[in-house]
Amino acid sequence: MKALKRIVLGSLLFLTVVLLGACALNTTESSTVSSTTNNTTMTTTVDLFSFTVEIVTPGDNLETEAVEEEYVSNSKVITFTEEDTLLDLLRANFTVYCADASGGKDETCSYDSGFGRYLVGIDTLDATAITNGYIAFYIDSAYAMTGVDATPLEDGKVYSFKLETF
Repeated sequence: MKALKRIVLGSLLFLTVVLLGACALNTTESSTVSSTTNNTTMTTTVDLFSFTVEIVTPGDNLETEAVEEEYVSNSKVITFTEEDTLLDLLRANFTVYCADASGGKDETCSYDSGFGRYLVGIDTLDATAITNGYIAFYIDSAYAMTGVDATPLEDGKVYSFKLETF
């Protein structure tokens, strides 16, 4: 009977720790911005959120001895506000090329094919360097159903980019 009580109490303690830990995972921060115009001070509070971007490179990581098919060559945590867009933040934090009208590289990402903007390069990944290459976009390891210019930002997500072929 004592063993059963210990198991039940241990299980309850474990669940309590897990639930409290899950509550603590909120990464929202607030930032206060003050501006003074004509002797009037305005204070605005802006909520800051964060997500992670991973650049997944094909091949073996030369820094390890493990044989790999791919590895995360660059990972960056980026903070954002509700007004930010994924494409703008990617362009601010990485070297990004979108496809131009002929499929070449355009660092301004100004060309919209009617289906959104199409990444052909980010960081060290270059889809124009290989035949039938493209930059695959994943959200929390699941293939994204929207493009980088139409994906809403979500706190705590991991946005991954991989060079793939069709």
